[in-house]
Amino acid sequence: MTNEIADFRLGEYGRASALQQSAQRVIRLWGAVAGRDLSFLWLIGVWLLVAVPPALFHGYHYVEGLTVNIAQSALDDGNWLTPHLYNFRFIERPTLLSWLIAAISLPSGHVVPFIARLPIVLSLLAGVLLVWRALRPVASPEAAVFGAALVLASPIVMRYYATSVADLPLAVTLFGAFLVWWRSYATGRISVGRWIGIGGLLAVAALLKGPQPVAYFMLGIVTFVAMTSTWWQIPGLVLAGCLAAIPAGAWYAYVFVPGDQSEWLRYTRLASNGIALPHPFTNAADFFFETLPAAFLAGALLITGARSVKSSVPKNFILALSCYAFACTSVILFWPAEVNPRYILPMVLPLCALGGIAYDALSERRTVLAASGVCIAVVFLGYAAVHSIVDGVIKPAYIRSKIAGAQIAELVRNAPAPIYRTNMYAGLNELSYGPLRVTTIDPKAISTIAKPAWVAVPDKDAPAVIAEGKGRAKSVLVLDRAILLRLE
Repeated sequence: MTNEIADFRLGEYGRASALQQSAQRVIRLWGAVAGRDLSFLWLIGVWLLVAVPPALFHGYHYVEGLTVNIAQSALDDGNWLTPHLYNFRFIERPTLLSWLIAAISLPSGHVVPFIARLPIVLSLLAGVLLVWRALRPVASPEAAVFGAALVLASPIVMRYYATSVADLPLAVTLFGAFLVWWRSYATGRISVGRWIGIGGLLAVAALLKGPQPVAYFMLGIVTFVAMTSTWWQIPGLVLAGCLAAIPAGAWYAYVFVPGDQSEWLRYTRLASNGIALPHPFTNAADFFFETLPAAFLAGALLITGARSVKSSVPKNFILALSCYAFACTSVILFWPAEVNPRYILPMVLPLCALGGIAYDALSERRTVLAASGVCIAVVFLGYAAVHSIVDGVIKPAYIRSKIAGAQIAELVRNAPAPIYRTNMYAGLNELSYGPLRVTTIDPKAISTIAKPAWVAVPDKDAPAVIAEGKGRAKSVLVLDRAILLRLE
């Protein structure tokens, strides 16, 4: 019996030793690849591989058509400060991304997909390089590259590699403000000029998606101030907050007409009809899996403590990153309304920085954890590379809106008539291709419009519209959750 127990223990030890040796090989291999002087060029290569193909080939998806339509309306009708989808006034928030796209498109007069996605693709690269630059002075070269690679490997970021919405530029802008603050704080003094610069970056963030996301920075730094008793920073924070509020506040005042407040309450999830029971545990699970593998490594670092953290990591840097990442996220966890995982995109970059620090801290004493993080990241990046190259070129689902857009243009060319939609989202992406002017109307107004006409309606409403047309309305083209009808 004693020999059997001894053999069992030796077997367990052997398996553990083999696992440890495999983990060490993974760490050595990663160090050989990412530990060289110009290893950041590897990051740029991966960025090109995962971001540029979808920017070139994918059809419009998600709500890209909203961004594009607002930009095109600015070019066609001069609706710059008050966003419009042609005749439909869109005032739920400022739309700096659409304004930027419209400005870039001024020479041609028309927004094309790659130009619409260019700010997003560049923001992705900026986010990767910001994390790398934040880690390079405080971590090993391979840890800095690893932390930056985690940005590209995060599932939630993969959705926005080349999606023309403001969430990724917003996250990068806020993290840039955080790094400006941290580098000044680490020196022991933050000048008025630095606070003004931080306020300027926060103002850009507020013009991207409204004032709410700025809370990621403000709540994070206020939490850090409270935990470190550095109350001398409060006047500077107030100054930065006031500067951030001026441009956004001026925009809201400029566009306001009575009744807009209800739309703003709806958008900020503060309207009474949008209140729902919070789901903190479901949200926490969603957020964790959406930010793997960065969340896994950051959690391992915070749980195992800071005993193995390299001495080059400045005092309170981990605390500052944690406050910035988790203070506002904790509020979102318990927000009494529908919560979309994209709301926590600003958390991803500080998590990736923590993941880079964790790589150094875990790679010696807890090699298996560090190697597991490396393997997960490499697998995710491999998936992203294949997905970006193959799907946009081969899979019809990823170019469906582009195909439908070309079909709509051909239909209108062969049978000219005004184009309407009964919902701002009906045919939103498909109708964003080509120089098409689309008028949004109330569904009840269909009977009053001049015929012939093209009308995009939600697919659930199409049967009723066709029935009311008494043979003069027919379905012509199936769109994404909508039908294009021809009314004679």
